[in-house]
Amino acid sequence: MDMASNRQKVDRREFLGGLAIAAGAAGIIDSATARAAQAASAPASASPAAPLRDVAGKVAFITGGSSGIGLGQAHAFHEAGMKVVIGYIRDDQVGPALDGFRTGKDRIHAIKVNVVDRDAMKAAADEIEARFGKIHLLSNNAGIGPLTPLLATEPKDFDQTIAINLTGVYNGIHEFVPRIRRHGEGGHVVTTSSMSGILPTEGGGAGAYTASKFAVTGMMEILRSELDAARLNIGASVYCPGLVATNIFELEKNVSAAFNEKGKAGPDDAAANTARIRQIIGAGMDPLEAARIVLAGIRNNDLFILSHPEFGPGLQERMEALLASVPAAGAPAARLAQEQVTMHNSLYVRERNKLRARRRKA
Repeated sequence: MDMASNRQKVDRREFLGGLAIAAGAAGIIDSATARAAQAASAPASASPAAPLRDVAGKVAFITGGSSGIGLGQAHAFHEAGMKVVIGYIRDDQVGPALDGFRTGKDRIHAIKVNVVDRDAMKAAADEIEARFGKIHLLSNNAGIGPLTPLLATEPKDFDQTIAINLTGVYNGIHEFVPRIRRHGEGGHVVTTSSMSGILPTEGGGAGAYTASKFAVTGMMEILRSELDAARLNIGASVYCPGLVATNIFELEKNVSAAFNEKGKAGPDDAAANTARIRQIIGAGMDPLEAARIVLAGIRNNDLFILSHPEFGPGLQERMEALLASVPAAGAPAARLAQEQVTMHNSLYVRERNKLRARRRKA
């Protein structure tokens, strides 16, 4: 058979495959459009019940749980009666972390796991189920926070930040959500993003970190949309904290190094930078206070969990800038007919109305 005949057959297969993909996509769009129309005609306040309102006796797994926000969550979940598994990467952190639990030590366990390693995540999930049984809550909290501006970020550092902060979150979802789904008792996924994941810093900086946290926020929003649409009785939240008083002695090594390298600081400047970092981090929210806010958000199945009210004006400015960027001209009817599924997401209407009703009752 000649090459032209082979090419013709390959082209035909690709064409037929393209038709199949297009047909599948059309079916997805049509069904999604129908769901959007149904949601638009239904009461906007009709939100699914919170799947994990009662947490006592349930099992939680927290990546990056041996310090900072993750350790705060471990204490908050534990004091609420949960069985808690701390995922950790640093051997020198896990001992002190476990020693902090004075009671209920039979409900606390630690597993060394790198969230980038999918085999390790599977092994961790197997170990949790072997020790405590069904898993109900996944907290994707592991992350790194390089402060380097995007324009100065080396490719290897960018790749590492995305691998841990974004791919690590996907790995958790990929491994744990099917297990939560199988037992049918309900569950929840919460991921720690950042206020930098919805509001970039004035003047720039932390480029790879900001990009990864914006991506994580979007990942959790689409995950929540999928879970709600499939009625899986699994909730999803993204936690976007501001300044939290994490482990200052660990952070200052990385943060001060970034400040000092950026300005080529001498010994005196380096000492001043370190003191300034201590002052900044020391002013942050207590990790346990932050964790209790997260737990309340999980129990309410809140999509966005925000703990720092001081960021409200900045968020409003960003939203106003987005709205002001919308073209004034109308869109053609033919395009509008095909864009119904992407023009609206009733999840945001439900969340808005739920939170407004809660505030009226407060």
